[in-house]
Amino acid sequence: MLDQYRRHIDTIVMNELEISLFPIPGSVALPHSIVPLHIFEPRYRKMIKDSIENNRRIGVAHTVRVISSPKMNQNTSLEEQLSSNQETYEAYPVFSAGLAEILETLPDGRLIVQIKMDSRYQIVEEIQQIPYKIVCSIPYLDEDPGFTDQTFSHHSIEKMRRHLDQLFIDLAIDSVQKEVMEKYVTSEEWARLDLEDYSFAIYSLVIFPPDVLQKVLELRSSAARISFLIDAISENFLQ
Repeated sequence: MLDQYRRHIDTIVMNELEISLFPIPGSVALPHSIVPLHIFEPRYRKMIKDSIENNRRIGVAHTVRVISSPKMNQNTSLEEQLSSNQETYEAYPVFSAGLAEILETLPDGRLIVQIKMDSRYQIVEEIQQIPYKIVCSIPYLDEDPGFTDQTFSHHSIEKMRRHLDQLFIDLAIDSVQKEVMEKYVTSEEWARLDLEDYSFAIYSLVIFPPDVLQKVLELRSSAARISFLIDAISENFLQ
């Protein structure tokens, strides 16, 4: 069984993808979320259009730090902008990505875009920097619970799930909000979410600082993500 799991991991590692990377300070996208973007920089307009044309995913990544500052001014031509280093960031190596859709092109060329995040990915290497980043990545998947997590049974995770739903209802600040939350977490659509989808969807109901959300993004099991949120609520860690 262990050999089978290792072969599964080897297959994942071989499944490398080229992904256009959009580093945005303070932006952490979780799988299955829809990220709206207002694109005005020429390099990122090109990134969006190129990626859609080539059916290439776009990743949105939180940033560790600024690597270099822009060296252009208002007189810099479009050609110079697309062939020169601009402000660049060191991105966190784990991010979510998905296919982009242009919702609207404004008269001045700005784009209104949304990206439907399908999954998490991990950077293997950077293969392009100008005019925008392209990285070689592999899927960043949860670890097999049969090998890595003996703490939680399926029954105990489902129990945590019900407990967390009730916590959201109890956190409502008034009767109206409580009624809305109760209707939401007892809906058929909410109940149909499998544990993995649920463990990401619950974070749409709360607000965390980006550095904390990045830690959540990197957790490798549904149980860990659900448990983390229960602990955070218990510790009054919410903003």
